Amino acid sequence: MRALLAGLLLLCPLPARAESLVIRNARIVTLTEQGILEGAEILIRDGRIARVGDVGQAPAEATEIDAAGGSVTPGLFNSYTHLGLVEISLVPETVDWRTRDRLFSAAFRVAPALNPRSTLVAQNRLHGLTHAVVAPESGHHVFSGQGAVVRLGGAEGFTLDASAAVFAGYGSAAGRLAGGSRAAAYARLRQALADAREFAANRAAAMRGEWRELSLPLHDLEVLVPVIGGRKLLVVTSHRASDIRALLELKREFDLRLAIAGATEGWLVAAELAAAGVPAIVDPMANVPESFERLGARLDNAARLHAAGVKLLFRSTDELGTHAAWLVRQGAGNAAAHGLPPLEAIRAMTRNPAEVFGLADRFGTIAPGRAADLVVWDGDPLELMTRARAVIIDGEAIPLVSRATRLRDRYLELGSPTPFGLRK
Repeated sequence: MRALLAGLLLLCPLPARAESLVIRNARIVTLTEQGILEGAEILIRDGRIARVGDVGQAPAEATEIDAAGGSVTPGLFNSYTHLGLVEISLVPETVDWRTRDRLFSAAFRVAPALNPRSTLVAQNRLHGLTHAVVAPESGHHVFSGQGAVVRLGGAEGFTLDASAAVFAGYGSAAGRLAGGSRAAAYARLRQALADAREFAANRAAAMRGEWRELSLPLHDLEVLVPVIGGRKLLVVTSHRASDIRALLELKREFDLRLAIAGATEGWLVAAELAAAGVPAIVDPMANVPESFERLGARLDNAARLHAAGVKLLFRSTDELGTHAAWLVRQGAGNAAAHGLPPLEAIRAMTRNPAEVFGLADRFGTIAPGRAADLVVWDGDPLELMTRARAVIIDGEAIPLVSRATRLRDRYLELGSPTPFGLRK
């Protein structure tokens, strides 16, 4: 019966929003000027945070959660995943994160393919992940397309921003796509941006076919126009220090709002990244020099970047960035163990991504007026053995149920007389 009820909770829509909810006896990591509040409370009304600190007498209809001295943080935010675009990576019909159709590069938008009912959504959510960036990957061009920001509350409202940023690559993988040389990949990046600028200045003539042939189709150039001048974020995957320096040159030439994903050797150019105001989306667990462009990999990369003044965003290990996107928390703990201040480690998977992706007015901090997307932890959120006691999205406590927990419950009692195939 317990497994059947869990299954119904997983399949049914989320419950109607309660009038109010109160969290008591919590260590609240606000990530605001209030800092960390010990033994404090949060009042939630209509999906938003109404009060932080001393709530006092709760409304009569309020649901109460006793944090029992555990921590409360904003919901976790993984800044580079394929969540919603893949179910089983070795089954091609469930993989939608890239295209080899040469008709599209920058204009390739992954949002229409997002599946909010993927089993991976519930599995990541029960571990405290409430938001994620969903990125495309390059299939034939250095520009891979437009990524989205998603909220893991349910099918309704899953996609927060269908075109949160344009994504590209620069390094050995991009070099292979550009004929075998990263120099050609750089030329493609620069030419596409230059053509987008030229197209913006001569749009009418180009649309009439009265302009020279440009390096990309017009629909791709339309997407790149707001990238010039920094009206839209450009995220470029790059690891080698010299490659990152080349991208900083492009930033200066085209006035880009740039973020570097990967940045395995980012510590070598940390001062330059900080001076340019370029954030880094890093995996704090990346300490293996697994390729020639990552020879400088080290566990204190995040700490060194932060010490230089670089804004950090965290992602999880490439192979686990979707099925276990929640392991961004383990990476954050690892970064703290190697010199990053603990509060900055939490900020890199909450407030910082909300700021970089334009959502800071709603998410990433615990303050009155912000959306009530919170996690109640049974201990320090940076400790490996800490677990989510409650996950709250849009003011509702989400059932901590997934396909994995249902299978666990189904096969937990091996001595049951009921055959496995007949169990619910």
